[in-house]
Amino acid sequence: MTDFFKKHYLAVFFAVFVGLIYIIPGIFFLWSLGDHYKGIPMMQTANEISYLARIREILDGHPMLGSPFMFEYKDEWPIAPPIGEMFYAVPSMVLNVSPINVIIASRFFFPFILFLLVYFLIYHLSDSGDNQLFSKKINAVAGALLVTLGYDLVDYRSILSFLSGEQNLAGNFLIWARPVNPILGAMFLMSFLIFIWFIIRGKSDKKTIVGAATFLALMIGSYFFSWGMAVSVVAMLVLIYLLKKDYRIIKNLIAVVWFGLLLASPYWYISWQVSQSPWYEDSLLRSGLFYTHYPLLNKLTLAILALYIVVVLFSVLKHSDKAAAMKDRIFGSFKDWHWFCLALILGSLWTYSQQIITGRTVWPYHFVQYSIPLAMIVFMVLLYNIVRKESAWLWRAGVFAVILASLSFGIYTQASVYNSGSYGYYRNLQSYAPLFDELNKKEKDCVVLVREDGPESKMLNVMIPAFTHCNRYSSTEAPSLMPNERSSHGYLVALRFNGVEADAIDEYLQANKREARGHLYSNWLGVYGHPANDFPDFSDRVLEQRLKEFPENYRQFMARDFKAELNKYRLDYILSVGSLPKNIVGQLDGVQLIFDSNNLFLYTFSK
Repeated sequence: MTDFFKKHYLAVFFAVFVGLIYIIPGIFFLWSLGDHYKGIPMMQTANEISYLARIREILDGHPMLGSPFMFEYKDEWPIAPPIGEMFYAVPSMVLNVSPINVIIASRFFFPFILFLLVYFLIYHLSDSGDNQLFSKKINAVAGALLVTLGYDLVDYRSILSFLSGEQNLAGNFLIWARPVNPILGAMFLMSFLIFIWFIIRGKSDKKTIVGAATFLALMIGSYFFSWGMAVSVVAMLVLIYLLKKDYRIIKNLIAVVWFGLLLASPYWYISWQVSQSPWYEDSLLRSGLFYTHYPLLNKLTLAILALYIVVVLFSVLKHSDKAAAMKDRIFGSFKDWHWFCLALILGSLWTYSQQIITGRTVWPYHFVQYSIPLAMIVFMVLLYNIVRKESAWLWRAGVFAVILASLSFGIYTQASVYNSGSYGYYRNLQSYAPLFDELNKKEKDCVVLVREDGPESKMLNVMIPAFTHCNRYSSTEAPSLMPNERSSHGYLVALRFNGVEADAIDEYLQANKREARGHLYSNWLGVYGHPANDFPDFSDRVLEQRLKEFPENYRQFMARDFKAELNKYRLDYILSVGSLPKNIVGQLDGVQLIFDSNNLFLYTFSK
């Protein structure tokens, strides 16, 4: 260990620095609030509250996550198994600390680990016979900083808008602050690629194959986008070494895949069980599945492919034997790192186009979470292996620019987002703590219906399963095996609670299309409203039909007894920002106020 720190002290130093950049906003938030902090941290990324709810669901005794947000369907098989969430739930149980504190701590340790993994991948891909070269280490440090801190620097539109003064550069905290995924998927993927590189370099003993297979199995069980990228890269390597007739490498790569599939057998069993449900197809569509044969193009990956071709061809043609045939001049000079980087590029491209053959893909825009880091890794490897040898000053300038830009952007992003309203917003959320404390005194798995009549109440509905032992009565998140009618029922109830009259429903839907889509969607194309020309052979006709039928369904719903409709599903408490309107209380005899704090009113609901 001492030798490791002596050899890679620079990487360890910057890894600690990166971890601090990630964790400081959360720690400073707790410190600045002092006694006013009531256990509601600053949520730094999208879906963080939902991931916290899934982690808490495990701690509440439902480790399979069949239905993390609603009381019903908890005994169903999970569409998304809890492998990633276990990396937070287990430390919480073992150390007896809050899952919130585990997430805060993970913001240091996971980016720290990711930095070192990217560092070692670039370090090993660097073509130098001397592993002690400072240039090799600083180049790998620059690449790891680019991935962990400079990820969003590829968004050239935002950069240009910022430079022109049109908008703030950073709208969200750094991507790897988000718990569970994509951070765990990135750690698994980088670990997997390091093992694959060792196999290609001839270190294909049983431990190496088992190591690669283990990380592949972890990806399979936790995140489609990481294992989809991993398998695509391996497929490209198999094709490359098949053309090279290097059957030893092919045999070992296939061994990794097959052993990984075997280790992931619990996931395949769960998937088979899920497929037996009558709600299977609808639930997959709600979880992001697309049926399409149209490819997508990733501009960054195409750009890095063009750069690869230009730089590599320039180097090969310049230094190869000019008397040899062109084919021999080009491919005869290729080394393993050339092929590996090419596989990273082609594998990234394939993830966006595999649906041409399979006819299926899962919200492919999420693949950028991994195609961007892989493009950055290839860029840094090209910079070191080719540019440095051609022009040392150009390489130094490139490394300096990458380090400076990454550090500046990372620090700027964390600081600017923290000061741009996040601090004040999450400081005010501490007022919810008395309500959450009250709900945590109630029976486990109780169900709360939130009267959603504004942003505050909508946030409360999302937060309840994350900060209490209770479930939501209704939710726009439906990543579970459940009938579509369950989501639409929640929307019917929400509109009635908000006083939308039967004869005004058509006008209301016209004025609130986005809200209606968020409750009635059948797939992500409908809910996110992404340009349909990305998938011209796939449309959300089901959503359009539901929107068409909904007004009549609502009128029929309004004609029925409200309490009887609410009793279709378990309901224990009703929560309202401000007291419940008298007309609602009149329709629900037996409703009693049991708690109020900071304009939050909690009522019991009698059956």
